[in-house]
Amino acid sequence: MEQIIEKILEYVDPDCDVTADSDLKYDCGLSSFDSTAVIGELCRMYGVKAESLNVRAIKTVGDLYNALEAAKAGR
Repeated sequence: MEQIIEKILEYVDPDCDVTADSDLKYDCGLSSFDSTAVIGELCRMYGVKAESLNVRAIKTVGDLYNALEAAKAGR
């Protein structure tokens, strides 16, 4: 989870309090472009393909973490 939060903080105000419950759009302020970039970078870090994620279902940092872990487990 820590790696995900660190990656998100590269795209938002570093003073932003990012937790597992943070909404990527509303709490973190990520645009759709930034969300796509973050997800792409994290997929490379996790060694999974972005196509294996249900991106539309990812709303929070926790959702993103769970999707990445599930994709990693299903490699």
